[in-house]
Order: sequence, then C-alpha cells, then structure tokens
Amino acid sequence: MAHEGRRVLVAMSGGVDSSVAAWLLKQQGYTCLGATMRLYDGEDAGAGAAGAELSGSAGTARACGNRADIEDARAVAERLGIPFTVIDCRARFERDVIEPFVRAYEAGLTPNPCAICNRRIKFGALLEHARELGCDYLATGHYARVARRAGDAGGAPVFELRRAQDVSKDQSYFLYGLTQDVLAHVLFPLGDLTKEGDVRRIAREQGFETAAKRDSQGICFVADNDFASFIERRRGQALPEGDVLDTAGTLLGRHRGAIRYTVGQRKGLGVAAAHPLYVTRIDARANTVTLSEEADLMAGALIADAWTWSVPATELEAALDRAGDAGLPVSVRIRYHQQGQAACLKRASDAERAGCADEAFRIDFADVQRAIAPGQAVVVYDGDTVLGGGRIVRAV
Repeated sequence: MAHEGRRVLVAMSGGVDSSVAAWLLKQQGYTCLGATMRLYDGEDAGAGAAGAELSGSAGTARACGNRADIEDARAVAERLGIPFTVIDCRARFERDVIEPFVRAYEAGLTPNPCAICNRRIKFGALLEHARELGCDYLATGHYARVARRAGDAGGAPVFELRRAQDVSKDQSYFLYGLTQDVLAHVLFPLGDLTKEGDVRRIAREQGFETAAKRDSQGICFVADNDFASFIERRRGQALPEGDVLDTAGTLLGRHRGAIRYTVGQRKGLGVAAAHPLYVTRIDARANTVTLSEEADLMAGALIADAWTWSVPATELEAALDRAGDAGLPVSVRIRYHQQGQAACLKRASDAERAGCADEAFRIDFADVQRAIAPGQAVVVYDGDTVLGGGRIVRAV
C-alpha cells in the first residue's frame, strides 16, 4: 500500500467522524494508533474544579473525553484492531482553555474556546504526544482539507488549509490557528467526504457503535450553553447586578450579570419597549449593558489582534506590501456558519492598534456586517484557502 509504514496517531473522540477517519486511514495502509484525550470530567462533582459536574437546573454537559465516549472510542479501536490509549490532558485544558474562556467572558468578550482548544490542545498537546510516539502524522475527524504545493524558488513545500468539500460541515473556521509546522503533520481524512452520504454510511456498513451517534453541540464543558451559570458555580458567587442603559445613558432596567448577554441579542432582555431593542455594548468594567436600535449593530470594518497565519507569514507580508493602502482582497468569516464576506485586509494604523495585545489588522467589508462581537474569531480566506485569523477587538 502507498502509505505502508507511515505511523498515524488518530484522535478518537468516540464520535462517528473520528471512527470513520481511523477506518479510512487503515484502509489506506497507515499504521494507526488510537487515542482519546481526557479533557474535562463531567461525571465528577466539585464546583470550581476542572472536574466539576455541571448539574442542577442547567442540565448536564457532554464533557470532552467523558467515560461513555472513551468506551465508544475503545470499542471502535478494538474492532479495527489498532492500539488505543487515553491521554490525560485535564490540567492543560483547564489552564489553556477553560480559565481563559472564563476570564474573557468576565472581561465582556465573546470567546471562541473551540479555536483555542484546537490550537493548544488537539494540535498542540496531542501532536506533541504523537511525535513522542514516533508518529509521522496526527489525524482527526475534522471536516477540512490540507493541500501541499511547491514553495517559491525551490524552497520548502507550502501546506494550505482549505475548506471541506461538504460546505455545511466545514470546520476550517475553527482551525485557522494551525501553522505550517502543524499542517505538515496533520491528516483530515474526511475533507473530501459528506457527512450523511459518506461518513455515516461507512460507519453503518462497518457496524460501528458510533454510526447513529448525534453530533455534539455547543461548548463541551458548559451545560446547555449556560455560560453565566457555569461561571457562577466556578467562581462560587452570583454575578453582580448592574444597569441596562440606552445609548444616552438613560436607565432602562437592571441585569443579573452582564455576561448573560451577547452583542446582537434581542430576546430575554427584561426591558419593555415600544420597538425592538438589541444589545449593542457590554461594558464589563462598568458592569453595564447598552441597548439600542438594530442599525447600531451595523459596522463596515473591524480591528483584530492575536493573529496566526496558516500560510507562510512571509507570503502574507509580501502580499500586504503589494496591496498597499487599498488592502489585500480577501473573503472573511466573523462567525462559524457565516458565508465568506468580501473584504480588504491591511495593517492597522497606530491609532487603530490602541487596546490591541500585539500586531493588529483592519478589515474593511464590502457590505456592512451585523453584530461584530469582540472576542470572537475572524478568519480570512483566499477562495477555499485559509490565510489565517485573529481575535476581534472592536467594530469600526
């Protein structure tokens, strides 16, 4: 077989996607090793700890690497005849994902923990483990593709992260943090397949226990996506009440914690008005929530920092230099399910970098965008190829 002798560590979550990914790689001749990361103990009680049980009125979270998923992954590995291990990443997940997630919400931001987890845990800690085992690659069940092309002037090959063939399942938005070094050692076997027509069919044909398993939804360590209750239990105290204001500073009502709201929210505001109002600003320092007309949610540009380039940084810098003040034409997504939006990317000015953690960029959209949320990921594309992404600091 073409890939005989090439060792692959397959991240097996206990779901249908990673199960089929492992089967495909074995069919292609790879020597596969299965691994499940234990990230968070949803089964264990103890509020405020990384192993906290999310119980009570909020429901129960389907925690990453919980016992049921581990056993499902183990069963598939046994059926495939490949070694299987469980890797304890709970301390790192707590430090690198959960606590930054909580701090971001407390700062009035809308964080994207899945993108952080992919960069630091799945393609950070797990890739390190794969290398320690002497594996050539790490494989996952993500819906994305990696393509290889020749480098300029006979240089090192370039690896491109591309959108999946199944656009409805494409996960490239969450993978923008994968650099060239990572992409050179990553396999996405499902990138050219469809979920229902191919992946579930294969799982049924192979008799996998995971064939009909539902996809996980929301943040894996937060029950029912109730971020505020999760943070209250974690911090051991109720969120402070504060004022709900209009843009003129007039008091409209009171809230039970500013982080219960998100930019663009309309329902559940607890304020009676003659016309629809929307959350347009969350000020964590003042502990206020500002409501306004929908028109105030619209913006034509944004500033973002914390950038990671998936393509070689030298290529991007050269392209930006050639584009000059007009900016580099790109396609942009400011949320997962959004279609690409035409825009121009350029370096932020000195004034625009105020409040940014590091090098910042400005994105000007061809059409105004609704509810640009600080803290969310913004990802830029050239066609189907991911150029990179960053963290939204503010709308302009």
